[in-house]
Amino acid sequence: MSLFQSTTLPCPACGTNVDFQAVNSVNVDRRPDMRDSILAGSFQREACSKCGKAFRLDPEFNYLDVGRNQWFAVYPHVDMERWREVEEDIVPLYARAFGSKAPELAQQMGKDIHPRLVFGWPALWEKLALADRGLDDVQLELMKLGILKGMEESPFDEDTELRFLEIPPNAPDELALAWLHSETAEVVQTMRVPRELYDDVAENPEAWQALRTELEQSLFIDMSRLIFVGA
Repeated sequence: MSLFQSTTLPCPACGTNVDFQAVNSVNVDRRPDMRDSILAGSFQREACSKCGKAFRLDPEFNYLDVGRNQWFAVYPHVDMERWREVEEDIVPLYARAFGSKAPELAQQMGKDIHPRLVFGWPALWEKLALADRGLDDVQLELMKLGILKGMEESPFDEDTELRFLEIPPNAPDELALAWLHSETAEVVQTMRVPRELYDDVAENPEAWQALRTELEQSLFIDMSRLIFVGA
């Protein structure tokens, strides 16, 4: 089931208290509308009754979609600086939910599930969008590393991240990406790259084997883990 609890936060613009129903657990198989609202950017977003400023709660919940073989532990982006610690905590949590420490029925349910740890709304949105388009998140993160390595300058830092947006309808041989502000999801810069950059990662396994192995053995599958050492 999907679990909520009432909470109140001050509006970042005027300080007026705004009521939220904070989610602790999202079960998309029972509430597919929640997935839709996450993709639409409206999930956990409320508007201030006084000034009209709309803002979102930081995400902190478990996300389950058995139909798409997805289980995510979702944390606020600010926690990414301690991703090693969080990942260590999540491994036994998943083991008890659907892994080796779970009841047999849960293990059967989870045998095809791909557990992930994500930080922030843009990262969660990206995982859902990739699944819809049949793209592999490990392959995409390796492609991003290749893009970053080839750039003399980029907006990438601890507050700005590179995320997949879409396969443009008018250019199916390209991938649309954007540099986003990690907290607000505001677009800093957009870019398009040839789809062949993504395909080349799979076609040249030796060049990427060490990094691929590190990502595939992890829950936090994001190029940031290879750049920011973390706590």
